[in-house]
Amino acid sequence: MKPNKLDKSLRTSVWLAYIIVVFEILYMISPFAFLYYSIYAVPLRLLQASSFTSWLTTNILPHFTYQKSFFISILNMISWPLITIGLVLFLVGFFQIYWAKLRHKGSVSQGLYKYIRHPQYVALAVTGLGAAIYWSRFIVFLMYATMLFLYYYLARQEEKICLHKFGQDYKAYSEKTGMFLPKSLEERLPKVPAILPHKGIKRIAAIALIFCLYISSMAGLGFLLKDYALSKTNVFFSDDQGVISVAPLTKNQVQKVLAVISQAERSAEELNRLKLSKKLIYILPSEWGIPELGIQRTGAAKNYLLHPETHGNSLDFNENLLTVLVTEPILIDSDVQGENILKQALSFIPYLEISINLEEEEVTDIKQRIDRGQWDGVPVPIY
Repeated sequence: MKPNKLDKSLRTSVWLAYIIVVFEILYMISPFAFLYYSIYAVPLRLLQASSFTSWLTTNILPHFTYQKSFFISILNMISWPLITIGLVLFLVGFFQIYWAKLRHKGSVSQGLYKYIRHPQYVALAVTGLGAAIYWSRFIVFLMYATMLFLYYYLARQEEKICLHKFGQDYKAYSEKTGMFLPKSLEERLPKVPAILPHKGIKRIAAIALIFCLYISSMAGLGFLLKDYALSKTNVFFSDDQGVISVAPLTKNQVQKVLAVISQAERSAEELNRLKLSKKLIYILPSEWGIPELGIQRTGAAKNYLLHPETHGNSLDFNENLLTVLVTEPILIDSDVQGENILKQALSFIPYLEISINLEEEEVTDIKQRIDRGQWDGVPVPIY
């Protein structure tokens, strides 16, 4: 039995889509980020142009905004270790396979393959999970879920090929190893009953239906996680504006900040001049740098391992020296109010960067903003 052209095309398409979408984060932090986004930003903007698909470009979990969930903090802490471990395991499995091919050793049953039959798929699943946590764009999350579904199909096809090629030896090997987990663990998992038709159009239709239900469930899970994450962030809403405290400030501090910028003559005049029907306001320490907001701080200390939930910015900051970024949200539905301003915001247009001294209750500086810096025009996280 040889792999047919459809299987080869599917495998190639799966790998290409996986590399382009799920590993977006790996390109984003590389020196080639701008070259990558000069191409990838185009389909993202096309998705944003339709109210039916625009949600795919938004993020599920906070990327640079402080949140109070222990669960999300743990996810943030393990995201990069998962990416690293997965890549290392993949390279080990890759080396084992191709070293065996170079030496004409036939099937591989040692090393990682002594315990599971598809360690490379498992390694990519681990790496993809880490990437989907750290860069939790809906399209990344759903592509990751799709990859898991297709990996199972590809693994089954590969096992049929190996059984045909290596015969009884491969059958004996598969009986003592697990498919994706060690045998001892797989035996403890509940068995999925074989209820699918064996072949033909009925089987294809059944698999398509299962896939649609699976992806719909994963999308629903994504929205539940997003609602949970937003409930754990410092966000405050009125009918016509959303306020995001990027740092862990109290509600009283946030209210005081809003009172300062609305009452100080300099900032009040600028806010009145803008006449924005909807506002999305960010409050962050003046010493913090958030590239996605177009705010860079030269020499600002960053520690992504200790503070992944604040984009590497230290939680030891001066609570009186703050920056307020006033923006206009770009919304899926322009008529939304309250918390839906943030939930449906795709991006924003920055207008004012206001520096304040909260202790003195004064505005110390106002800058006019015209873009979001290096990420202007690129759909990136907004909270």
